[in-house]
Amino acid sequence: MKKALQQREEDLMLKNHFRQFIGVQIEEINEGTAVIALPFNEKLLQSANMIHGGVLSVLIDSVIGTAIRSVLNDDTFAVTAEMNVNYFRPAMKGTIRAKGKVINKGRSLVVGSADIFSEDGKLLATGRATYAIKEKKQKKNRTGGIIWQKN
Repeated sequence: MKKALQQREEDLMLKNHFRQFIGVQIEEINEGTAVIALPFNEKLLQSANMIHGGVLSVLIDSVIGTAIRSVLNDDTFAVTAEMNVNYFRPAMKGTIRAKGKVINKGRSLVVGSADIFSEDGKLLATGRATYAIKEKKQKKNRTGGIIWQKN
C-alpha cells in the first residue's frame, strides 16, 4: 500500500500537465522531504546537447514544492515567492534525481532547498526557494456544494 503522502501527491499531479509533459516522476515523499526523477529525453536538450538549465530549475521548484506540501494541512497551499539556482555541471544523459527538503516553516512563509544529481551521483545543481503559504477559501457553487478556491 502506498503511503498517504505519496498517494496525495500523485493524485495532485494528475492535474499538473506540465510535470506530466516533461516526464517528472515521484520517487519518495516523507514529511518534509521528497525525491523526484526525470528520465533523459532529448526534447529537453538545448543547442549544446545538454538538458536545458530551465528544466533543472523546474525540478528544483517541483521537488521543494513537493516537500513543502508534505508539511501543510489540507486547508492551505503554497506558491513560489523566490528561488535561486546554482549550476555546477551539465546533465547530458541518464535519469536525473532531485532531492528536496523543508528548511524552515513559519506561519506565512516556508523555505526549502534541493540538490539535483546525475545518474552516477554527481551534483549537477542546487537551489533554495521561499514559498508563501496561502489559505484555501470556501465558496458555494450554484447547487450549494463547496468549492475550494485558492486566493
